[in-house]
Amino acid sequence: MYFFEFIALCYQLRNRDYLPLRVKNVPVMCSLYVGGVSWLLGDIFTGGLVHLGQSPVLRNCKFTAIWLRICIGAYYVTSLFALRCYSLYYVFCKGKAFRGRVMLISLGVAGLSIVAFGGVSMVLPTRMTVWYEEILDMCNYNHTYVLCVLLVIWAIWAYTAVMTWKMRKIPFCFNERVEIFTSFGILLVVSLLNSVCLLVFSVYPAYLGWRTALLYTNHVGASIGYWVVMWEPTYACLFHRDEYLQYWINILKEDQMEREYEYSTNLNPETTMDLIEYPDIPFKERSTLGSTTISDTYTANVQ
Repeated sequence: MYFFEFIALCYQLRNRDYLPLRVKNVPVMCSLYVGGVSWLLGDIFTGGLVHLGQSPVLRNCKFTAIWLRICIGAYYVTSLFALRCYSLYYVFCKGKAFRGRVMLISLGVAGLSIVAFGGVSMVLPTRMTVWYEEILDMCNYNHTYVLCVLLVIWAIWAYTAVMTWKMRKIPFCFNERVEIFTSFGILLVVSLLNSVCLLVFSVYPAYLGWRTALLYTNHVGASIGYWVVMWEPTYACLFHRDEYLQYWINILKEDQMEREYEYSTNLNPETTMDLIEYPDIPFKERSTLGSTTISDTYTANVQ
Protein backbone atom coordinates (compact mmCIF):
# COMPACT_ATOMS: atom_id res chain seq x y z
CA MET A 1 0.00 0.00 0.00
CA TYR A 2 2.68 2.48 0.99
CA PHE A 3 4.84 1.28 -1.90
CA PHE A 4 2.21 2.29 -4.46
CA GLU A 5 1.72 5.59 -2.65
CA PHE A 6 5.46 6.20 -2.88
CA ILE A 7 5.39 5.69 -6.66
CA ALA A 8 2.38 8.01 -6.96
CA LEU A 9 4.07 10.57 -4.73
CA CYS A 10 7.17 10.61 -6.92
CA TYR A 11 4.95 11.26 -9.95
CA GLN A 12 3.09 14.01 -8.11
CA LEU A 13 6.30 15.70 -7.02
CA ARG A 14 7.61 15.57 -10.57
CA ASN A 15 4.38 17.18 -11.84
CA ARG A 16 3.78 19.47 -8.88
CA ASP A 17 3.48 22.52 -11.17
CA TYR A 18 0.37 21.03 -12.78
CA LEU A 19 -2.26 23.41 -11.39
CA PRO A 20 -4.85 20.87 -10.14
CA LEU A 21 -2.04 19.08 -8.29
CA ARG A 22 -0.37 22.25 -7.05
CA VAL A 23 -3.48 23.44 -5.21
CA LYS A 24 -3.48 20.16 -3.27
CA ASN A 25 -0.11 21.19 -1.79
CA VAL A 26 2.00 18.20 -2.82
CA PRO A 27 4.80 18.89 -0.26
CA VAL A 28 2.28 18.71 2.59
CA MET A 29 0.84 15.49 1.18
CA CYS A 30 4.41 14.18 1.00
CA SER A 31 4.76 14.89 4.72
CA LEU A 32 1.48 13.03 5.27
CA TYR A 33 3.05 10.00 3.61
CA VAL A 34 6.13 10.29 5.85
CA GLY A 35 3.86 10.49 8.89
CA GLY A 36 1.98 7.40 7.75
CA VAL A 37 5.18 5.41 7.33
CA SER A 38 6.38 6.53 10.77
CA TRP A 39 3.03 5.48 12.26
CA LEU A 40 3.31 2.09 10.55
CA LEU A 41 6.79 1.50 11.96
CA GLY A 42 5.66 2.57 15.41
CA ASP A 43 2.67 0.22 15.28
CA ILE A 44 4.87 -2.68 14.19
CA PHE A 45 7.59 -2.08 16.79
CA THR A 46 5.24 -1.46 19.73
CA GLY A 47 2.31 -3.68 18.73
CA GLY A 48 3.84 -7.06 19.48
CA LEU A 49 4.57 -7.82 15.83
CA VAL A 50 8.37 -8.12 16.10
CA HIS A 51 10.85 -9.27 18.74
CA LEU A 52 12.44 -6.29 20.49
CA GLY A 53 15.02 -7.98 22.70
CA GLN A 54 17.75 -8.28 20.05
CA SER A 55 17.92 -4.56 19.26
CA PRO A 56 18.68 -1.74 21.72
CA VAL A 57 16.94 0.69 19.36
CA LEU A 58 13.70 -1.30 19.40
CA ARG A 59 13.92 -1.68 23.18
CA ASN A 60 13.95 2.11 23.43
CA CYS A 61 10.17 2.30 23.70
CA LYS A 62 10.15 6.05 24.31
CA PHE A 63 11.54 6.54 20.81
CA THR A 64 9.43 3.97 18.97
CA ALA A 65 6.19 4.64 20.86
CA ILE A 66 6.29 8.36 21.63
CA TRP A 67 7.96 9.66 18.47
CA LEU A 68 7.37 7.10 15.72
CA ARG A 69 3.92 5.91 16.72
CA ILE A 70 2.31 8.83 18.55
CA CYS A 71 3.90 12.15 17.57
CA ILE A 72 5.26 11.82 14.01
CA GLY A 73 2.69 9.13 13.27
CA ALA A 74 -0.80 9.34 14.76
CA TYR A 75 -0.78 12.97 15.88
CA TYR A 76 0.75 14.37 12.71
CA VAL A 77 -1.45 12.37 10.33
CA THR A 78 -4.68 13.18 12.17
CA SER A 79 -3.62 16.82 12.53
CA LEU A 80 -3.17 17.07 8.76
CA PHE A 81 -6.69 15.72 8.27
CA ALA A 82 -7.96 18.45 10.61
CA LEU A 83 -5.85 21.12 8.86
CA ARG A 84 -7.23 20.00 5.51
CA CYS A 85 -10.74 20.63 6.83
CA TYR A 86 -9.67 24.04 8.16
CA SER A 87 -8.07 24.97 4.83
CA LEU A 88 -11.34 24.19 3.01
CA TYR A 89 -13.25 26.22 5.60
CA TYR A 90 -10.82 29.10 5.07
CA VAL A 91 -11.28 28.95 1.28
CA PHE A 92 -15.02 28.35 0.99
CA CYS A 93 -16.37 30.11 4.10
CA LYS A 94 -13.94 33.00 4.44
CA GLY A 95 -13.29 33.32 0.71
CA LYS A 96 -9.49 33.53 1.10
CA ALA A 97 -6.63 31.47 -0.28
CA PHE A 98 -5.02 29.13 2.25
CA ARG A 99 -1.47 30.14 1.42
CA GLY A 100 1.48 32.05 2.79
CA ARG A 101 1.41 33.22 6.39
CA VAL A 102 -1.88 31.60 7.42
CA MET A 103 -0.76 28.20 6.14
CA LEU A 104 2.65 28.46 7.80
CA ILE A 105 1.11 29.55 11.11
CA SER A 106 -1.41 26.69 11.01
CA LEU A 107 1.28 24.11 10.26
CA GLY A 108 3.58 25.71 12.83
CA VAL A 109 0.99 25.57 15.61
CA ALA A 110 0.24 21.92 14.85
CA GLY A 111 3.94 21.02 14.61
CA LEU A 112 4.95 22.85 17.79
CA SER A 113 2.09 21.28 19.73
CA ILE A 114 3.22 17.83 18.65
CA VAL A 115 6.87 18.55 19.51
CA ALA A 116 5.82 19.96 22.90
CA PHE A 117 3.83 16.83 23.70
CA GLY A 118 6.75 14.63 22.67
CA GLY A 119 9.23 16.70 24.67
CA VAL A 120 7.15 16.57 27.84
CA SER A 121 6.65 12.83 27.38
CA MET A 122 10.40 12.30 27.10
CA VAL A 123 11.23 14.08 30.36
CA LEU A 124 8.55 12.33 32.38
CA PRO A 125 9.62 9.24 34.37
CA THR A 126 9.50 6.06 32.32
CA ARG A 127 6.80 4.46 34.47
CA MET A 128 4.55 7.43 33.74
CA THR A 129 4.71 6.94 29.96
CA VAL A 130 6.00 3.78 28.26
CA TRP A 131 8.74 1.25 28.99
CA TYR A 132 10.21 -2.03 27.75
CA GLU A 133 8.81 -5.08 29.54
CA GLU A 134 11.57 -7.68 29.29
CA ILE A 135 9.45 -10.67 30.35
CA LEU A 136 6.84 -10.00 27.67
CA ASP A 137 9.39 -8.63 25.14
CA MET A 138 7.11 -5.68 24.35
CA CYS A 139 6.50 -2.03 25.12
CA ASN A 140 4.09 -1.44 27.98
CA TYR A 141 2.12 1.80 28.46
CA ASN A 142 1.01 3.62 31.56
CA HIS A 143 -2.81 3.60 31.57
CA THR A 144 -3.10 7.32 32.42
CA TYR A 145 -0.66 8.22 29.66
CA VAL A 146 -2.66 6.20 27.13
CA LEU A 147 -5.78 8.07 28.23
CA CYS A 148 -4.03 11.42 27.66
CA VAL A 149 -2.89 10.34 24.19
CA LEU A 150 -6.41 9.28 23.25
CA LEU A 151 -7.91 12.51 24.58
CA VAL A 152 -5.71 14.47 22.18
CA ILE A 153 -6.82 12.29 19.25
CA TRP A 154 -10.47 12.77 20.26
CA ALA A 155 -9.87 16.53 20.49
CA ILE A 156 -8.56 16.51 16.91
CA TRP A 157 -11.64 14.55 15.83
CA ALA A 158 -13.91 17.02 17.65
CA TYR A 159 -12.27 19.91 15.81
CA THR A 160 -12.79 18.10 12.50
CA ALA A 161 -16.42 17.50 13.44
CA VAL A 162 -16.95 21.21 14.13
CA MET A 163 -15.38 22.18 10.78
CA THR A 164 -17.48 19.55 9.00
CA TRP A 165 -20.67 20.88 10.59
CA LYS A 166 -19.83 24.47 9.64
CA MET A 167 -19.33 23.48 6.00
CA ARG A 168 -22.31 21.13 5.68
CA LYS A 169 -24.25 23.50 3.37
CA ILE A 170 -21.35 25.09 1.52
CA PRO A 171 -21.25 24.52 -2.28
CA PHE A 172 -17.86 23.21 -3.36
CA CYS A 173 -16.01 23.24 -6.69
CA PHE A 174 -14.68 19.69 -7.01
CA ASN A 175 -14.68 16.72 -4.61
CA GLU A 176 -14.02 18.71 -1.42
CA ARG A 177 -17.23 17.52 0.24
CA VAL A 178 -16.07 13.92 -0.13
CA GLU A 179 -12.71 14.90 1.40
CA ILE A 180 -14.39 16.51 4.41
CA PHE A 181 -16.75 13.66 5.24
CA THR A 182 -14.06 11.06 4.58
CA SER A 183 -11.70 12.79 7.02
CA PHE A 184 -14.51 12.95 9.59
CA GLY A 185 -15.31 9.25 9.16
CA ILE A 186 -11.69 8.08 9.18
CA LEU A 187 -10.85 9.99 12.36
CA LEU A 188 -13.99 8.68 14.07
CA VAL A 189 -13.22 5.02 13.23
CA VAL A 190 -9.53 5.37 14.14
CA SER A 191 -10.36 7.09 17.44
CA LEU A 192 -12.96 4.50 18.39
CA LEU A 193 -10.86 1.44 17.58
CA ASN A 194 -7.73 2.82 19.25
CA SER A 195 -9.78 3.64 22.35
CA VAL A 196 -11.22 0.13 22.50
CA CYS A 197 -7.88 -1.63 21.93
CA LEU A 198 -5.80 0.51 24.27
CA LEU A 199 -8.28 1.01 27.11
CA VAL A 200 -10.36 -2.17 27.18
CA PHE A 201 -7.43 -4.56 26.61
CA SER A 202 -4.57 -3.65 28.95
CA VAL A 203 -2.16 -5.91 27.04
CA TYR A 204 -3.78 -5.70 23.61
CA PRO A 205 -0.67 -6.98 21.69
CA ALA A 206 -1.47 -10.37 23.25
CA TYR A 207 -4.70 -10.40 21.21
CA LEU A 208 -3.76 -11.17 17.60
CA GLY A 209 -7.15 -10.23 16.18
CA TRP A 210 -7.31 -6.82 17.85
CA ARG A 211 -3.74 -5.80 17.10
CA THR A 212 -4.19 -6.82 13.44
CA ALA A 213 -7.48 -4.91 13.23
CA LEU A 214 -5.86 -1.83 14.76
CA LEU A 215 -2.90 -1.96 12.39
CA TYR A 216 -5.06 -2.26 9.28
CA THR A 217 -7.59 0.33 10.44
CA ASN A 218 -4.94 2.95 11.15
CA HIS A 219 -3.14 2.57 7.85
CA VAL A 220 -5.97 1.82 5.49
CA GLY A 221 -7.59 4.95 6.94
CA ALA A 222 -4.46 7.04 6.38
CA SER A 223 -4.16 5.69 2.83
CA ILE A 224 -7.80 6.44 2.02
CA GLY A 225 -7.37 9.96 3.35
CA TYR A 226 -4.38 10.45 1.05
CA TRP A 227 -6.08 9.09 -2.08
CA VAL A 228 -9.36 10.91 -1.57
CA VAL A 229 -7.42 14.16 -1.89
CA MET A 230 -4.96 13.13 -4.60
CA TRP A 231 -6.56 10.52 -6.87
CA GLU A 232 -8.54 12.82 -9.17
CA PRO A 233 -5.77 15.29 -10.15
CA THR A 234 -3.21 12.46 -10.29
CA TYR A 235 -5.37 10.33 -12.59
CA ALA A 236 -6.19 13.36 -14.73
CA CYS A 237 -2.55 14.44 -14.97
CA LEU A 238 -1.62 10.94 -16.11
CA PHE A 239 -4.39 10.27 -18.64
CA HIS A 240 -6.24 13.54 -19.45
CA ARG A 241 -3.68 16.23 -18.69
CA ASP A 242 -4.77 19.10 -20.95
CA GLU A 243 -8.46 18.21 -21.03
CA TYR A 244 -8.77 18.09 -17.24
CA LEU A 245 -6.73 21.27 -16.84
CA GLN A 246 -9.20 23.11 -19.04
CA TYR A 247 -12.13 21.54 -17.20
CA TRP A 248 -10.56 22.62 -13.89
CA ILE A 249 -10.03 26.20 -15.09
CA ASN A 250 -13.58 26.39 -16.42
CA ILE A 251 -15.05 25.22 -13.13
CA LEU A 252 -13.10 27.92 -11.26
CA LYS A 253 -14.45 30.55 -13.64
CA GLU A 254 -17.98 29.20 -13.40
CA ASP A 255 -17.88 29.24 -9.58
CA GLN A 256 -15.89 32.51 -9.45
CA MET A 257 -13.24 30.89 -7.27
CA GLU A 258 -10.12 32.07 -9.14
CA ARG A 259 -8.99 34.33 -6.28
CA GLU A 260 -9.47 31.69 -3.57
CA TYR A 261 -7.47 29.17 -5.60
CA GLU A 262 -4.89 31.85 -6.50
CA TYR A 263 -5.47 31.40 -10.21
CA SER A 264 -5.53 34.43 -12.50
CA THR A 265 -7.15 33.29 -15.69
CA ASN A 266 -6.58 35.00 -19.00
CA LEU A 267 -9.04 32.88 -20.90
CA ASN A 268 -11.16 34.57 -23.52
CA PRO A 269 -14.76 34.51 -22.18
CA GLU A 270 -16.17 34.88 -25.68
CA THR A 271 -15.01 31.43 -26.78
CA THR A 272 -16.69 28.22 -25.70
CA MET A 273 -15.61 24.70 -24.96
CA ASP A 274 -17.81 21.63 -25.03
CA LEU A 275 -16.52 18.89 -22.74
CA ILE A 276 -18.39 16.30 -24.83
CA GLU A 277 -15.30 16.42 -27.05
CA TYR A 278 -13.54 14.53 -24.23
CA PRO A 279 -16.07 11.82 -23.24
CA ASP A 280 -13.47 9.73 -21.41
CA ILE A 281 -12.95 12.22 -18.59
CA PRO A 282 -14.50 10.45 -15.55
CA PHE A 283 -15.51 13.68 -13.80
CA LYS A 284 -18.58 15.87 -13.75
CA GLU A 285 -19.31 17.81 -16.93
CA ARG A 286 -21.08 21.01 -15.95
CA SER A 287 -18.77 23.68 -17.35
CA THR A 288 -19.38 25.44 -20.65
CA LEU A 289 -16.97 28.31 -20.17
CA GLY A 290 -14.45 29.26 -22.75
CA SER A 291 -10.94 28.31 -23.69
CA THR A 292 -8.47 29.12 -26.39
CA THR A 293 -5.09 27.46 -25.93
CA ILE A 294 -4.71 25.22 -22.88
CA SER A 295 -0.94 24.95 -22.88
CA ASP A 296 -0.40 28.68 -23.25
CA THR A 297 -2.73 29.42 -20.35
CA TYR A 298 -1.09 26.73 -18.19
CA THR A 299 2.44 27.94 -18.92
CA ALA A 300 1.54 31.56 -18.23
CA ASN A 301 0.14 30.78 -14.79
CA VAL A 302 2.72 28.31 -13.45
CA GLN A 303 5.32 30.13 -11.44
